[in-house]
Amino acid sequence: MVRPRRGHGRAQRRPAAPRWQGHLAAWLALSAACKGDDDRNSCGVPTNEISIVATLVDNGLSLRTEVDFAVGDRSTDVDGISLCSDDELSIAGEQPNQTERNERVIYSHTQPADGQRSVEVVLTRTDGERTAVAIELPEPFDITAPAPMAKVSRSADFMLTWAPPAPEGSMRITLVEEIGNGICLETGTAEHDYKDSMGVDVDDDGNWLIPAAVIAGGARDKCDAQYRFARYEDVAYPSSFAPGGYIEGRTERFVAFVSVP
Repeated sequence: MVRPRRGHGRAQRRPAAPRWQGHLAAWLALSAACKGDDDRNSCGVPTNEISIVATLVDNGLSLRTEVDFAVGDRSTDVDGISLCSDDELSIAGEQPNQTERNERVIYSHTQPADGQRSVEVVLTRTDGERTAVAIELPEPFDITAPAPMAKVSRSADFMLTWAPPAPEGSMRITLVEEIGNGICLETGTAEHDYKDSMGVDVDDDGNWLIPAAVIAGGARDKCDAQYRFARYEDVAYPSSFAPGGYIEGRTERFVAFVSVP
C-alpha cells in the first residue's frame, strides 16, 4: 500500500518515461545479443578461417565422436564457435548433439562398438561447400595384465601386458586414481610419470615394465586406481580448413586395480 504524502489527498506518482526510451533499451539489448551470437558462430566466416578438432574414441563399449570449431589457429587461446543455423554437420550420417564445454561448443555422436573402425564427419556450408573427413581408428586390443581389481605391489617390478601388439607404433599409458582427487599415488620419474596429463608413450610391443618404487604411495596402504592405454591414429587434416586444428582416432582400454605397498 502506498501512503499519501502529507498535505496531499493521494500519493504522488513518478512521471512515466517516454515510450521511445523503452523501445531504445529493448533495441540495444537485442543488438548486443545478436552481436554476441555473430561473434561466436560460423555465419559469414569462410571455411578457410575456421579450424576444426575432431576425435573418434573406441573405449571398448562404444564409439564416441566429438567435433568442435574455432576461428583461427588453436595454438593461440581462441574461443570456440557454434555453427550457423544454415550450416549442416553430420556424424555417421546423423545429426549430432550440441553441448558447451570449457569455452567450446561440442558436437558429439555415440554409437555401439560393433566392429566399425571408421566414422565420417561431413560439414556442408550455407553456400553448398562440402567437406567430408573419414576418421580411422587404430587396431583394438585387450589388457592382459594386470587382471581387473588385482593387487599390484609398488615395491616390486610389474610387467604390464596387452595383446595384440603393434610393433611399429606406440602405446600411451596413463595412471588415474579412482578417488581422492589424485592424492594417493605419486609418479615423479620422467620415464615413468604415468600421472602426467599426457601419460607416457612406450613402444607398442605388448609389454612394458613398471620398475619397483617408481610409483609411490607414501604412508598410504591401498589405493584404487586405473591404468589407461591408448593407441592414436592421426588423420590427414583437410586443406579447406584453417591450420591449427587436428583430427585423430583413438582406441582406449582401461583396467582397475589396487595399488599396495
